[in-house]
Amino acid sequence: MKNRVIRRMIFIAIAIVLVQLIFFASFVDAEEFSAIDVIDNIDNYSKKVSLGQNVTYNWTLRHRNLDNITYNVTLRIDSDSDWDVELDPDGVIAIAHVDAKKVTLTVTAPLDKSKGSADVTVIFDIWQNGALVQQEKMNTTTYLSVIEPEEKEEKKVLDYFSNPLPSPLDNEWGVFLLTVLIWLIFSIILVFLLGPLVKSFTKKTRTKIDDIILKIIRTPVFILVFFYGIINSLTILEDHIPSMIFSIISTIYGVAMVLIIFYVAYRLFKDILVYYSKQIAAKTATNVDDVLVPVIEKIGVMILGLVALLYILGYLNIDLTIFIAGGVVISMVLAFAAQETLSNFFSGIFILTDRPFKVGDTIILPDDDWYEVRRIGLRSTRLFRFKDASLVSIPNNQLANVKIANFTNPDDLGRIMKTFAVAYGSDTKKVKKIIREVIEANPGIVTDNADLKPIIRFDEMGESSINFFILVWIKDRDERFNIMDYLNTEIYRRFNDEGIEIPFPQRVVHIKERKGG
Repeated sequence: MKNRVIRRMIFIAIAIVLVQLIFFASFVDAEEFSAIDVIDNIDNYSKKVSLGQNVTYNWTLRHRNLDNITYNVTLRIDSDSDWDVELDPDGVIAIAHVDAKKVTLTVTAPLDKSKGSADVTVIFDIWQNGALVQQEKMNTTTYLSVIEPEEKEEKKVLDYFSNPLPSPLDNEWGVFLLTVLIWLIFSIILVFLLGPLVKSFTKKTRTKIDDIILKIIRTPVFILVFFYGIINSLTILEDHIPSMIFSIISTIYGVAMVLIIFYVAYRLFKDILVYYSKQIAAKTATNVDDVLVPVIEKIGVMILGLVALLYILGYLNIDLTIFIAGGVVISMVLAFAAQETLSNFFSGIFILTDRPFKVGDTIILPDDDWYEVRRIGLRSTRLFRFKDASLVSIPNNQLANVKIANFTNPDDLGRIMKTFAVAYGSDTKKVKKIIREVIEANPGIVTDNADLKPIIRFDEMGESSINFFILVWIKDRDERFNIMDYLNTEIYRRFNDEGIEIPFPQRVVHIKERKGG
């Protein structure tokens, strides 16, 4: 009996232990159950804020993806402070599977500095089918940061010595006036020192460069230094001048400085670089530089103006993106529209540098007309046509791509080729003798050079004549037409004197008589 009671007591004890273990396990599961993660975004939840300003605290609610259940989250604020607080979003948040939502708490400080801090707790209640399954709390603390006014610093002249002026100028206005006066004196002294300074760098030169530089930079340097001093001195009156006005003045100063620097650069470029380039070009034998210098001058002015414009737009805080994009489009349109002009321009550069001909040369073009070159420009070349004594302008891109015969090269001798026809039955030896005598009688024809002896050849038997070809070299190209006239005149005269007939085209016609006609 006693053993039975003992066994029953042991059984009851084991049952009680099992029930407690089951209850504890279910309690642990309930405590560890977490459907939603509240992520603090690595934020700082203790912040400082100035009077009337606000700060924000951020969290992210993320579904743990352990099931496909949608949970509803309600947000509550627990705070005993009278600071203004606001939650975003304000209401119920539905978070589904693989979903995340952002929550922001905004805390606004009061204007009363006696209310030193605010403790705010955000409570996240997670619900499933009307039952609370999870609750999270996030604590924040916001402190009021009150900045005490700093002791006003004394304004000094040039930040070095105190204002010695009596009332009513024993304040910032007096310091400002003294500073501006010192900058004015400094600017005047600097302008007077510029002369000896520039001459010390140019004393070894015999040109007027030093005088030109002084004339260009004297006034701009005075303006630049003096106005820089004024703008720098305005910081003394920062308590009296609104920041917007000071910003406008600084912008105007910046634009004016860009214009002055552009003016100096333009004058130095034009009065020194371009001027002396033209002087050197006038002394050279070629006319390439005579044409290129004006072009470089125009391009240089355009580049300087464009750079100045970009700097001015930068000072005015104008976005340059639209101008750059527009400039690219406009450049493409202009390049397409002006491709003929650009082709003529580069062809003109090619003609000036490669020099297939020069001004004064006599040339023959593919149309077999004779021309004298009068002017070579960057767009076209002007020629004098001998045939009708007219001036002809031809685009450079056409001249750059055609065959051109130049008869004005002083290093080579000119030559003349002619064909003379005589009647059948003429004595060929006599004809050659007459032609040779005419050639040797002209001193302008080369006859004493073994390599350049005149050539007289019985060339062919034509339909109405026998033809003799001649080739002679002449000493002076400019005498080409005179010698050609001489050959034609003298050979014709000698043929007539010697009874050698010069035929004209003829046909022999045979007429056949019909019988019984």
